[in-house]
Amino acid sequence: MSKSPLVSVIMNCYNSDKYLKIAIQSALDQTYTNWELVFWDNQSTDQSAKIVNSYNDDRIKYFYAPTHTPLGEARNLAIDKALGSWVCILDCDDVWHKDKLKLSFDLLNSYEKKDEVSLIYSKTKYIDENGDVFGLFKKHYSGRIHDLLIIQGDFVFISSAIFRTDILKKVGKIDINLHYAEDYDILLKVTKDYYALCTNEFHTSYRVHRNNLTNTKVYEYDVENFEFLNKYAKDNSLDFTLKKAIFLENSKRMTASIIKLFMKKDFSNLFKIIKGYPQYLLLSPYYLLYFIIRKFKKN
Repeated sequence: MSKSPLVSVIMNCYNSDKYLKIAIQSALDQTYTNWELVFWDNQSTDQSAKIVNSYNDDRIKYFYAPTHTPLGEARNLAIDKALGSWVCILDCDDVWHKDKLKLSFDLLNSYEKKDEVSLIYSKTKYIDENGDVFGLFKKHYSGRIHDLLIIQGDFVFISSAIFRTDILKKVGKIDINLHYAEDYDILLKVTKDYYALCTNEFHTSYRVHRNNLTNTKVYEYDVENFEFLNKYAKDNSLDFTLKKAIFLENSKRMTASIIKLFMKKDFSNLFKIIKGYPQYLLLSPYYLLYFIIRKFKKN
């Protein structure tokens, strides 16, 4: 395996010009230089095309989608254009540290079982609409992380992930039938039989703003994740420990969803989610106390 392989940075864009320059610049600033940026314009009508085409860098490759598609399908179409032996997804509102790619491959090259690694990722910062850091997501693991992704929940942010291209394609790429759980799905698939490495550095910044799906599509997002995890357990014949972990994760998500929907005064979806998944209410008092204590500690 090459010590400095070509990395394809996938950037899917649909009317995302607000933070686009910052995201692209964080790719241009990489100290690791053997990369290409596959920019997939999903028929934007804002200034996105003008922005990306203003850069004079042969590594940036602009593609205009022949038809507008859901994000999962758009990502697959962009991946099909990738020439790199590794693929990473940089969302248009997220930001990389300049050494992200370099230190990722330094870590890979120092790893004894590098040929069995399917995923490299970094720890993630939360930034607000102004780019100011307001939180750190510290949970990270290396090695066989598939079961931990179920037990601990999805702790790999998609903009921090670097996938080995042949394995990504082998497992079927992004599931286009999913709209909110597709990131979790691909992470579970690529780590099922392979190793993952984390650089243990906060090299990815995830921007939290009012248009994030977790804020705008609370009911749809959480219901799809409930269904996805339950189906994943059934399709993969998971053992009792992992099934229990899924129940606990869904119970925790249920409590968070109830809080969000209540705060949004979205009582219609609040009643729908309670009626549809009453089994996850059993542990809500515990998780409500958990969230209160966690918020108290942060303050």
